[in-house]
Amino acid sequence: MASLGGSVPMFRSLAPRFSKEFFTCRQCLGRGQTYATPSVFRKHFGAQPWAQRAENINSNAHNVRAKKFFTPAFTRSVSGSAVASAVEGGASKAKSSFPKVSEKSVAYWLLGSAASVFGIVVFGGLTRLTESGLSITEWRPVTGSLPPMNAEDWESEFAKYRASPEFQLLNPNMNLSEFKSIYYMEWIHRLWGRFIGLSFVFPALYFVAKKKVSKPMALRLAGIAGLIGFQGFIGWWMVKSGLKEDLFAQGSHPRVSQYRLTAHLAAAFVCYTAMLWNGLAILRSHRLLADPEAGTKVLDALRDPKLNIFRRSVAGLALLTFVTVMSGGLVAGLDAGLIYNEFPFMGNGLTPPKAELFDPRYSRHEDRSDLWWRNMLENPSLVQLDHRIMAMTTFTSIMALWAYTRRSPTMKRLLPPAAKKGVHGVVAFACVQVSLGISTLLYLVPLPLASAHQAGSLCLLTWVLVLGSRIWHPSRTAKLLQMAAKARGQAVSNAATQAARNL
Repeated sequence: MASLGGSVPMFRSLAPRFSKEFFTCRQCLGRGQTYATPSVFRKHFGAQPWAQRAENINSNAHNVRAKKFFTPAFTRSVSGSAVASAVEGGASKAKSSFPKVSEKSVAYWLLGSAASVFGIVVFGGLTRLTESGLSITEWRPVTGSLPPMNAEDWESEFAKYRASPEFQLLNPNMNLSEFKSIYYMEWIHRLWGRFIGLSFVFPALYFVAKKKVSKPMALRLAGIAGLIGFQGFIGWWMVKSGLKEDLFAQGSHPRVSQYRLTAHLAAAFVCYTAMLWNGLAILRSHRLLADPEAGTKVLDALRDPKLNIFRRSVAGLALLTFVTVMSGGLVAGLDAGLIYNEFPFMGNGLTPPKAELFDPRYSRHEDRSDLWWRNMLENPSLVQLDHRIMAMTTFTSIMALWAYTRRSPTMKRLLPPAAKKGVHGVVAFACVQVSLGISTLLYLVPLPLASAHQAGSLCLLTWVLVLGSRIWHPSRTAKLLQMAAKARGQAVSNAATQAARNL
C-alpha cells in the first residue's frame, strides 16, 4: 500500500484533465447554466415565476458584461483614428488598390513644393529686375546644369552674350566680371527650376507606386508634373523672345515679350495654387476624419445654402486676385511702372488723356479694329491704368467681403471661427499689398520694394486660397465621413455580438 500510495500522485499527473461539466448530466448542466438556485431568486426577486426570474438574471448578467465591455477606450477607438484608418487603408480589400485618403506625408510634401515655387517666383522677379534673364542665350536642360568651370568656358559664354541685342544696345561696356554676376542669377533661377521638377516628379512616382495617394490625387499629381515640364518650356520660349530683334519692336528696349512673361508667371501661379490647394485638402480630410461625428457636424453646417454667396464671393475674389497679378505681369514686361510715378493721379487727372490711352500707333490693322485691345496689352500708359483699376477693385471687394462678414447676422451665426480669422488675414495682406504697390510706384520701382510687391501678391492669393479651403464643402470627404459612420456602427454591432457570445 505504501508503494501504491507513493505512485498515486504520478498517476494523477498523467491522468487526463476533465472539466466538471464532464461529470454532470446534460439536463443538470443546462439547468445550471440557465437557472439559479431558488434561494438566490428568493433573495433578489422574491416570489416571481421561475421563467421570469431566469430571464431577469440573464438580462442583468448581459448588461453587466456589456457595460464592462463597452469602455470609453473602446468607444474612442471606434469613433476616432481607428475609423479614419479603416477609411484610409481598409475600405478597399485589395492591397494593390489606392487608399481613399492620401497620407499626411503627401500633404506636407505638396506644401513644401508650393513653398519652393513661391521662392522661385520671387527670385524670378529679382532676375528680371536685375536684367539677368537674357545672360544665358541657350537652353540646355541637362548640360546647362553646371556653370562654366574655367576661363575658356567663361569667354565662350560671354562671346554668346555679346552677340545678343541686349549687350549691343544696352550693355556694350560690360566686362566679364559684371557678366558673371548676371549669369549666376539666371543660372540659379534655372537650376532652381530643375530642382523643383526633380523634387516633384520622383517623390510623386514613389507615392503613387507605394499607394500612398488616392486615385484622384494620383491624376492630379500627374497634371502638376506635366505643368512643371510645360513651365520650363514656357521659360525658354520667353527668354527666346528677347534674343532676336525681330521678336520685339524695332528700336525699342531689348526685353522679353510681355505676353510670354505673363504666360510664364501665370503658369507658375497655377502650379503653386494646385500644390497648395491639394496639400490643404489632404490635411483637412484627415482632420475631419479624425473625429467623424464632429467632422459631419462641421460639413453639415457648411452645407447651409446661406453660405453659398460667401463661398462664391471667395472664389470670385481668388479669380480677381489672379487676374490682377497677371495685369501686373504686363506692367513688368513693359516697364510701365516707370511712368506716372504718382498716386492717385496720372498727370493732370486720375487718368491720362484719351488720345494717349488709345494711341493709333499701336494698331496694326488699317481699319483700326485692334486699336482697343492692342493698347490694353501693349500701351504702357493704359496697361498701368488697367493695373491700378484692377488693384483697387480687388481691394474694394476684399473690404466689402469683410464688411459683409461683420454686419450680416447670418454670417455671424453660420461662418466658422476659422473662416472669420481667414477673412481678417486676407484684409491684412490686402492692405500690405496696396501699400507696397503705391510705394513701389512713388519710389520709381526700387529693387527691394518691387520684389516685396511681387511676393505680396502671392501671399494675398495664398491667404484667399486658405480662406476658401476653410469654407469649401468637400463632397468626397463627406462621403468618406458617411463611410466612417457606417464603419463605426458596424464595429459597435460586432462588439455587441461578441459580448453576447461571451456570456
